[in-house]
Amino acid sequence: MEAGQGIILGAGGDPERPTGRQQLPAGSTLLLFTDGLVEVPGADLGAGLEELRRLAADLTRYPLEDFCDRILEAIPSGSTDDTALLAVRVPPD
Repeated sequence: MEAGQGIILGAGGDPERPTGRQQLPAGSTLLLFTDGLVEVPGADLGAGLEELRRLAADLTRYPLEDFCDRILEAIPSGSTDDTALLAVRVPPD
């Protein structure tokens, strides 16, 4: 989903923020995170995002706390940025 993307929070000024909506199926997991989770100096950001997508897909069977712990354990070495994440799971039907 690309709707709702805009300038990063805290970038200054008072930009108008775009909005987006996406219906999530039952059992879906939504992961929100800062760039420190995937960005490593000198490495390709796109590759980091793709690796996170694969990892998150592999971990969806775990309870949310374990899901988040395993994501954090997989942070690439060499990352010097702060990291935050928030995961929300839609209850199953």
